[in-house]
Amino acid sequence: MKSRFVRRVLTLLAACAVCLAGSPLLAADYPDKPVHWIVPYPPGGTTDVIARNVAQTLTQMFGWSIVVENRSGAGGQIAMGTVAKAAPDGYTLLVSDASLATAPSLYRQPQFDPKELQAVALFATVPHIVVVNPDVPAHSLAELIALSKKAPGTLNFGSGGVGSPLHLAGEALRVETGIAWLHVPYRGANPAVTAALSNEVQVATPSLPGALALVQAGKLRALAVMSTKRLATLPDVPTVAELGYPKATAVGWIGLHAPTGTPPAILSAIETAVGKALGTAELRENLAKQGADVTPETGAAYAKRVAEETARWSRIVQAAAIPMQ
Repeated sequence: MKSRFVRRVLTLLAACAVCLAGSPLLAADYPDKPVHWIVPYPPGGTTDVIARNVAQTLTQMFGWSIVVENRSGAGGQIAMGTVAKAAPDGYTLLVSDASLATAPSLYRQPQFDPKELQAVALFATVPHIVVVNPDVPAHSLAELIALSKKAPGTLNFGSGGVGSPLHLAGEALRVETGIAWLHVPYRGANPAVTAALSNEVQVATPSLPGALALVQAGKLRALAVMSTKRLATLPDVPTVAELGYPKATAVGWIGLHAPTGTPPAILSAIETAVGKALGTAELRENLAKQGADVTPETGAAYAKRVAEETARWSRIVQAAAIPMQ
């Protein structure tokens, strides 16, 4: 009787071992097929460039096959909704940014519930900068403010779409400085910067990586950095904080989110691999050249950041009187 019981227990344990061997709960073999990273914007923008740099390093270090897909539109909601509804198996991830924190304040019927996404790891932070077309007769933020107040509504402000990080950065500046301009939304930050180059719009507040080379080449004029400290890459450009507008700061961030319910072992595997990739000198140098500050954070720390930013941008959206979409 006792031996029969022992055999049954051993048979049950063997069956459980077989099941667990193919279970996503065990991440030893993750990933065993291509992983899709969904970027909320068109190719060439800051979020896209940083994601591709990190993905390439993960491929080189661990042999991961990562497919970076661009699904732009609706202020990033198309991408967020796609990932939120994806299978929670670690093979469809969102390249997340500040639009994740602004969406709850901007959309009456969002395409996703924030609870459907969970933070995995943070890659980097990137400050926004205030730039103007060289033909604009303003060589400082003070001169831009004066020009705007002298002729309200004559300056066009280009953004990456209603609710995009570039749009919200501009609104934070507008609220604090009293600048009046005409908002012209584009389908992504890159087209907005291109519009500033051609003087189709006169002002933009892109993240640093998206405009650094153009500023250094003299094709755009930088008036202020939207952070609390100056940048080594643009040491002569003052910050909005030192110019008297500390509430106008806008520092973007880029990382990964997964569908809620993704097995902890897989999340841990991704978090660990990303941390190791971000620790390599080559990747850190590549991102630094683009103006990104490598700031690795665990899923828990990243989730806290998103919560704090969600509350802050909610206040700015209300102050700017941006109607819900």
